[in-house]
Amino acid sequence: MKALLTASIALLLSTTAYAVEPVGSDTFNTDPGFDLSTLTAENFYDVIVPLAKKEGSVTLYDFTDSFGPLFTEHLIPEFETKYGITVSYIRGEGAAANQQLIAAHNAGAKAPADAYFVSSGGIPLLLGAGVMSNVPLNQVLPAGPGINAEIATSTSGIQHGGAFLPFHRNQTAIVYDTRAIPADQVPADLDTLATWAKANPGKFIVTSPAGGGSGDGFMQAIAFAKVTGADCTAAFTKWDITAEEATAIAGADCMKPLWDYYADILPSVEVTNGNSDTLNLIANGAGSIGTAWEDMVYDFTGRGLLPPTVRLELLSEGMVGGGDGLFFPVNGEHPASGLLMLDFLMSHDVQLEKLSLNGSRSARTDIDPAASFTPEQVARLIPTEQYATRAKLRMPAILNDGLKAHFVANILAKK
Repeated sequence: MKALLTASIALLLSTTAYAVEPVGSDTFNTDPGFDLSTLTAENFYDVIVPLAKKEGSVTLYDFTDSFGPLFTEHLIPEFETKYGITVSYIRGEGAAANQQLIAAHNAGAKAPADAYFVSSGGIPLLLGAGVMSNVPLNQVLPAGPGINAEIATSTSGIQHGGAFLPFHRNQTAIVYDTRAIPADQVPADLDTLATWAKANPGKFIVTSPAGGGSGDGFMQAIAFAKVTGADCTAAFTKWDITAEEATAIAGADCMKPLWDYYADILPSVEVTNGNSDTLNLIANGAGSIGTAWEDMVYDFTGRGLLPPTVRLELLSEGMVGGGDGLFFPVNGEHPASGLLMLDFLMSHDVQLEKLSLNGSRSARTDIDPAASFTPEQVARLIPTEQYATRAKLRMPAILNDGLKAHFVANILAKK
């Protein structure tokens, strides 16, 4: 009897010693039918896997246009094989899906999906509407400890405490073709790049900020490097900035170095309306250097849409990146399966596979491409040492929108 009592106490301690607390509240805002207050990374599989298998199915939502093959051809079949749980895969326009989820919640209905992959830009809306579970997933999931602690709890200045998982990390970069310009002659900073662009008219391909995210990223890189006025630089991390404030900052005197840089290079560069347009010009030799997304270059090169001679770099001043992620919805139909799917997607092996197939970076700290990939795959990525030291967090989305609008109305119109 004494031994049984000792074992019972040990079991109780194992399920409560590291029990997590709700994010920003005294209570969890969802009731999955099992006790979240005793769920830990240590007992997660013992508790969740049997419940998930009993549920038998899970619905995964994906807001992207590009991740479909990754999910349908690789990750979903792997999850189904591993756990014997059927996955229903839904993808669609992100804003519409967010509103559908909110409408279901307000009507007291079940969430349309059990695990969501959404744009990080939707976090304020989803948190405000109360549809994102206030569960610190980075603590509850066994995959959680492998995630960078800062990125796991904060996204674009929003302190969500781990309710949003950084599934996909992206990075803007400079792409160049070594057939046209040797790697040791590629401009390494903004000033050298401007000089090169003026000496090689039409060969630097710049994505318009109004047409593609790599254009946004390049614009922000210039601003971070060139703008020094305190009023403007303070706005770069003002996550609660309003649209009116962003418009004012974009036209402020302290933002002049950004617009002067563009005025200097625009007569000599080719401006495109999209990321794919930029890469297509690089592919056919019309351009030698361009703005790009790392994961898009990785994917295009792997599919033969870009020549194997292209390479990526981050300018020495730094270039911006961000990412999108996963969350556990309030009142899902299959909550245990939803949590199991989230843990699976953030696991080391899946995150490594995602990087190898899509060039989608990971927030995990235990993934080193050089140690796992072929030399050909490594060559399609930004050099590891540059990514570690030159990657910067993006500005607030509302400020970016204000800068973009100013660029179109006042800079691009004069080209």
